[in-house]
Amino acid sequence: MTDGTYDLYWLVISENVRGQGIGRGLFAALEAELRERGARLVRVETSSLEGQGGARRFYEKTGFRLAGAIPDFYRAGDDLLIFAKVL
Repeated sequence: MTDGTYDLYWLVISENVRGQGIGRGLFAALEAELRERGARLVRVETSSLEGQGGARRFYEKTGFRLAGAIPDFYRAGDDLLIFAKVL
């Protein structure tokens, strides 16, 4: 279907330990594994309301760029955001 493209389905950190670098560490380990497998692109989808923007900030800080959006996808006022990171 795709060559070297992966979807990141879930990366969840308990709210009481957010901001301690755990998510960045998990993603760094995932990214290293994907590079070893020859990955060239990682894609992730999230809600525009997820964590009041926390998910979006996390993905942008880890090098993802907004690749697209579908307005009102989940419900009125809650868009689907698609992020991609070239490895």
